[in-house]
Amino acid sequence: MKERVILIALAKNSKEKYEKINDLEELKALAETAGGEVIGSFIQIKENPSQKTLLGKGKIEELKKICQQHKIDLLIFDNQLTPSQIRNIENIINVRTIDRRALILDIFSRHARTAEAMLQVELAQLSYQLTMLTGKGKILSQLGGGIGTRGPGEKQLEVDRRKIKKRIHFLKKSLEKLKKTKEIQRTKREYFFRIALTGYTNSGKSTLFKTLTKEDVYISEKLFATLDATTKAFEIFPNIKILITDTVGFIKNLPPQLIAAFHATLEDVKISDLIIHLVDATTENVSEKINIVKDILKEIGCDEKKIVLVFNKIDLLFEKTQLLRLKKEYPNAIFISALKGTNLNSLKNLIKKRIKKVLKRKTLKIPKEKGYLLREIYQKTYVINFKENEKEYRIKVLSYPNILYSLLSKI
Repeated sequence: MKERVILIALAKNSKEKYEKINDLEELKALAETAGGEVIGSFIQIKENPSQKTLLGKGKIEELKKICQQHKIDLLIFDNQLTPSQIRNIENIINVRTIDRRALILDIFSRHARTAEAMLQVELAQLSYQLTMLTGKGKILSQLGGGIGTRGPGEKQLEVDRRKIKKRIHFLKKSLEKLKKTKEIQRTKREYFFRIALTGYTNSGKSTLFKTLTKEDVYISEKLFATLDATTKAFEIFPNIKILITDTVGFIKNLPPQLIAAFHATLEDVKISDLIIHLVDATTENVSEKINIVKDILKEIGCDEKKIVLVFNKIDLLFEKTQLLRLKKEYPNAIFISALKGTNLNSLKNLIKKRIKKVLKRKTLKIPKEKGYLLREIYQKTYVINFKENEKEYRIKVLSYPNILYSLLSKI
């Protein structure tokens, strides 16, 4: 049975109220992704938030009556709440209360599939719980069975500050071991050109990944459907492979504990040769969402020169003026539909242009007695031109420098 949810936001003034309307729409999508049934939402305009309950006394009493009338199970605040505010609200209204951060952590917990993702989410949850503990020896009781209460493995958690810190230490060591394993894997792939797909959650990264690689990957309209970084190869020129990684999506007010915990996964973005920042062209507040992603990429140390802005889902824009406005505002961006394949050649041409800075052209002169090398050349390089005479084969090829070096050593 779904939990009945009310969403709440506090705006400082009328101007901020309109921003909060969009924020609550996103919060609704998050709550539904977590399995909740959103019964309603409201915004209070209040310049000075209450230190005790965030909302004013009158609004809290109004909220209490609404919860009783509609049998509400959960309150979700878009604003960040302190531990004491949560406790005070719950004592007055008698309904479990969480904020946006706890909701996002809950969704991440639901969608973690691999061992690495599970460790990362647990670390983020425990780091968050540690900040929510108040008072010496305070015991945090968390029962799996409701939105925002989901713990690692959905087991009951009753841990104090000392035990949480001990578990965090263990998780960090485990993730460090996984990080070293990933670094070894990256070393083996280091001669390939690498692309990272990044962007706001639900921008269509997995769809683009599937279109480019022809791989069968999980695609969902739900937010944060992809938590585990997936890397596959595809050919941009014949026999010239590129590695592309589909990464976790970003969102407004992403808990800093998640960014810290997913550092190893986000490293795939940082070390890439090209970062495709995918944007849902149909979304509200496009510029705000672009800036949110930009800020996170900057925070993890990504080189701005590697980032290319790509607007997706242009097939869903019903008015041409919308597309024209975006093109005018972002003249250097590329506009595609990953689902329909619209304008993908523009994206591929950009990739070709970037990878050509890495690839080398070389004319290989192969003696006739070493003709057995032709098969390897045709398998590992893009052959531009082929000539032969009585003594040798002359083959102009395009490939990665290390592959050319390996072939030259055999001639």
